[in-house]
Amino acid sequence: MADKKVVKGGFRSTLALLISIIALILSILAYNRTGTQADLNAEITNLNAKIKKMGQETSERMNKVIQDTGKALGKISEEIEKRGKKTEPEESGQ
Repeated sequence: MADKKVVKGGFRSTLALLISIIALILSILAYNRTGTQADLNAEITNLNAKIKKMGQETSERMNKVIQDTGKALGKISEEIEKRGKKTEPEESGQ
């Protein structure tokens, strides 16, 4: 009687092993392309600095708008007072 040779694994398991190794290599390459945690932390720090700078610029611009609005309202109130004084004698003269 001839002994049968038992092949453990065979073609399917070898193919599955090769596919899993290829997938592992591709995942490592993809991870390295996207960057590491240090790159992400540097980008977050950079964005925080930009946000802080934009906040300061916005605050400065808002203060300028407030000052310009105050000046404009002051001029308007002066003009109203002048016109009011001009019309008072006419009203009292009638």
